[in-house]
Amino acid sequence: MVVYDLLCKKNHRFEGWFPNFESYQEQLAREQISCPTCGTTKVEKIPHACAVIRKRGEKEEVVQAEKPPAALTEAEARELLLRLHHHIAENFEDVGPRFAEEARAIFHGRTDPKPIHGTTTPQEQEELDEEGVPYLVLPKPKVDA
Repeated sequence: MVVYDLLCKKNHRFEGWFPNFESYQEQLAREQISCPTCGTTKVEKIPHACAVIRKRGEKEEVVQAEKPPAALTEAEARELLLRLHHHIAENFEDVGPRFAEEARAIFHGRTDPKPIHGTTTPQEQEELDEEGVPYLVLPKPKVDA
């Protein structure tokens, strides 16, 4: 899984999560990446802080790029999570409890790639992990009553 910092033509900054660089390029070419704030598909990848592990001989070395951004406040984190859930609801197909089955079909090439969301059991998550199927579990945002 790779994470890129993205910027839309209206200067909204957001993160994009992709299985690999090729998937990012393909989605960008098909205009399938949209800004969660304004919805535009005119986006570009911008430099971001990252850390990678590379092996030199038998010694592993951690290389860190730029200084990481400051931590979010609880309110900022809640707003970001709400925006993310809104973006997913608007742009991903809800496959409900069939998520593991659909993710497997996409991963193994039996179905055309498409953005999906849904639910899984802990056992299904474990099976997806064992098979190497990429997915992300998002916490549900708390909504003030």
